[in-house]
Amino acid sequence: MEGAFNFMIIFDIFIAVYLLYYAIKGSGKAYENDYPEEMQAAHRKLLRTFCWITGVPLLVLSVLEYTSEDKAMSIWSIISIVYILACVVAYFIIFRVKFKEYLKDPRKNLPKR
Repeated sequence: MEGAFNFMIIFDIFIAVYLLYYAIKGSGKAYENDYPEEMQAAHRKLLRTFCWITGVPLLVLSVLEYTSEDKAMSIWSIISIVYILACVVAYFIIFRVKFKEYLKDPRKNLPKR
């Protein structure tokens, strides 16, 4: 069990570094999408902010979890799981609210035959 637990901690650290890389870089695969041009700049800013807000605390929590003496589901792992889920849910809600006019289904606006 300890090997799998250490793997998850290392995986969390990898995810945190990945998020921070894209937060610093501000471009790349994470930013590629087919959204309308009018929302690209605002979307990039939102995604970059999300990467900062999620990456830094996740890295800190993962290092704390890795260095904790109790390796069996420590409080740090619970906090990091809850934090990541909260960040992802918050991002999706903010994204849907902020860009709702761009996300409307174009098929709904077609005239009926």
